[in-house]
Amino acid sequence: MAITKLFVPAASVALLMGSFAVVSAAPGLSCPPQNQSQIDIVHGPITCGDAYATAAQYQAEGEKYQQIGPFTCYTGNAMTLPVLLSCTSDTAEFAVNNMAPPP
Repeated sequence: MAITKLFVPAASVALLMGSFAVVSAAPGLSCPPQNQSQIDIVHGPITCGDAYATAAQYQAEGEKYQQIGPFTCYTGNAMTLPVLLSCTSDTAEFAVNNMAPPP
């Protein structure tokens, strides 16, 4: 079984840097979409603004696993779509989903 690595272009990650409101999201809820991406709070105390700001620091050209503040963020693969990026810490976890229609 081949493992397919999902490449997240820098432009996709840069889209996460758009403006966002500081909206607190409870675990299991979705943040307001931003530039064809949406963050789902899996668990823990994190605001949508903090989650979007953390995800925006992920460097698509870098290592798959990156330490961003207290979070370890990593890209998904073809089997995890539409999840592009997941970030976990000892107290919180969130996922970045692609909202763009498939090509």
